[in-house]
Amino acid sequence: MKKVLVLLLLAVMCVPSLGAVPDKDIVILYTNDVHCGVEDAIGYAGLEYYKHEMQKLTPYVTLVDAGDWAQGATIGMIAQGRYIFEIMNAMNYDLAVPGNHEFDYGWSQFENFVKNLKCGFVSCNMRDLRTGELIFKPYRIFTYGDVKVAFVGATTPEAITKSTPSYFMDDSGKYIYDFDGEQTGEKLIASIQKAVDDARAEGADYVIVVGHLGEYEDVTDVWAVPFIAPRTRNIDVFIDAHSHEITPALIFKNADGKDVIVTQTGTKLHNIGKLTISTEGKVKTELVSDAGGKDEKINALVEDIKARFEDTLRQHLSWTSFDLRAMDDAGEWVVRNAENGLCDLVADSMLYSSEGTETGRADIGLYNAGGIRANIMTGEITFNNALSVMPFNNTVCIVEVSGQTILDELEHGVRLMPARNGGFLHVAGMTYKVDTSIPTPVKVDDRNILIGIEGERRIKDAKVNGEPLDPEKKYKVVSISYVLTGLGDGHVFKGARLIEPDYATASDTFARYMKTFDRIPERYSHGEGRMTVIK
Repeated sequence: MKKVLVLLLLAVMCVPSLGAVPDKDIVILYTNDVHCGVEDAIGYAGLEYYKHEMQKLTPYVTLVDAGDWAQGATIGMIAQGRYIFEIMNAMNYDLAVPGNHEFDYGWSQFENFVKNLKCGFVSCNMRDLRTGELIFKPYRIFTYGDVKVAFVGATTPEAITKSTPSYFMDDSGKYIYDFDGEQTGEKLIASIQKAVDDARAEGADYVIVVGHLGEYEDVTDVWAVPFIAPRTRNIDVFIDAHSHEITPALIFKNADGKDVIVTQTGTKLHNIGKLTISTEGKVKTELVSDAGGKDEKINALVEDIKARFEDTLRQHLSWTSFDLRAMDDAGEWVVRNAENGLCDLVADSMLYSSEGTETGRADIGLYNAGGIRANIMTGEITFNNALSVMPFNNTVCIVEVSGQTILDELEHGVRLMPARNGGFLHVAGMTYKVDTSIPTPVKVDDRNILIGIEGERRIKDAKVNGEPLDPEKKYKVVSISYVLTGLGDGHVFKGARLIEPDYATASDTFARYMKTFDRIPERYSHGEGRMTVIK
């Protein structure tokens, strides 16, 4: 589908609205999935410069973010997102929507974001299940002269499994927070429509949904904008996020047959989104790839923040004579449906870490593809590389589980293949084959948590250290708590007995393993065939 859309995205789309006409152009600048790319491409300093340039042209300039700014690089992880909201506050963002990765540092740190991010959050579907009430206001209305524009926030229900499900539970394992997600998508649609209707009733001339929802790549279909847009009314634009797609403007017909624009900037500030409501009442979206300069104040702030931890990041670990890739040159995640050298290196680091524990070396090492977030390019490897590959606050643990549970979790990991999936599991100490011609037998609940497997399995010929995996046997498995005990990516690990709790951080473990090599061995220049796709 993505390739088909390319031709549609070449032109900037312009749609007339029935709303009131502003006396001067309204310019709404938007960002999404910055993922701590504070200096990447345009960078925050470039964005601030461009905002000031727009303010020279019109007094009506607003800056909004559609989520996933707190995680994605060392500058985020090292202070658990604090440095990022410090920059956003200095830039005077006007509004933000929580993305799934704003929850990666735990609920208490998310509450710090809520308390300290000056622009605040909006979300029409983030709900406290104990009261049934929304946690944030569903929308906010901004006034530009005589014109009112409502910004409705929406957060993907995937936030639960694409962060850590246990963060949304109480101590007894009961969910206390939710995002109105279920398998038909109707509950989410109803929440969005209610917020839109309420905003219109309050006098909004234009309604913009700022949603961390996604379009086509690696997202749940019924929670994605292509499913939602045709089933809603009275929305002018969806400013989207989550799937990292470069969408200047894409037109859908809404439930009344009227045009609605969908737009998304990609990731890491490679583009600035620009939405204009003209003095003719036309709504236009476009992407800006060159800001034209850098704001000195924001640039100085970023440099000051970097200086606080630069010495730590420069620590030498090893060298590599070949690239170790999480993504290709086009930014596509190559680790989410296939094995390669970087994945094997990461999984092996899990096994290596278990050797120093009281329980001894584990039988199997696992790592979820969504937790591998950056390339390591040819040359010196530093601690910064380790933190960039693993920018999450994950800890490593060991569990004892049955061979059957391992088979079930591998099956859950390949259920979306050949599509990319962050829950795809990379392995060490074992091999397996997957037949993608077989429809997935995996059953999941409304939150995409594994609940059962019915029918012929895709996983074939699984072996542990060269021996056939025994479903009745107990194996020691080492991975991050997110996967083994936190229900991350919907993995359950039924019957797991925790035998070595949270004894190291994943990034430190990865760094220590790479440090054992003067140069990364040639065997990691390619995948070793631990996972084989049956054609």
